[in-house]
Amino acid sequence: METIVKGKAWTFGDNINAESMMRTGSDWDASLAAETCLKFYDPEFAKNVKKGDVIVAGRNFGNSSSRPAGQVLQYLGVSCVICESCARIFFRNTWNIGVPILECDGITEIVNKGDEVQVDIMTGKVINLTTGKETQTEKPIELLVQRWQHGGMVGWIKAHREDYPGLS
Repeated sequence: METIVKGKAWTFGDNINAESMMRTGSDWDASLAAETCLKFYDPEFAKNVKKGDVIVAGRNFGNSSSRPAGQVLQYLGVSCVICESCARIFFRNTWNIGVPILECDGITEIVNKGDEVQVDIMTGKVINLTTGKETQTEKPIELLVQRWQHGGMVGWIKAHREDYPGLS
């Protein structure tokens, strides 16, 4: 799998909670949640996000513990999230389903909504192709990158069954 992704940036501020990415209720479904994903923060996002687009956000992205929220981003085709910081549960759950999250101080200062960005998931290098500005995220943990390359935790487990006889 190619480790470099390119896409249009969708920008969000600080403290974006996971509940704003998903619809709640007993009939939860990613396709229904996608209709209103992040609508409170940007009414155009859910209608106009395209496969491969990138979310750029401030501090404490994905706060709270709505585990299915990352599935909505995956359903919408978001290629990755770059944020100043991320809630730990959301961070791990989202990597585990195959949507990488990279943390980067100052990212909101060099990327604007609509900019074209290139992200190397393996190294954490980010290039704003619109302005030419570059930055470096925290380098992702190799195991998380491997999981992403396999489409998430389930794909990684299937690919490594022989290496770990206890997995099934």
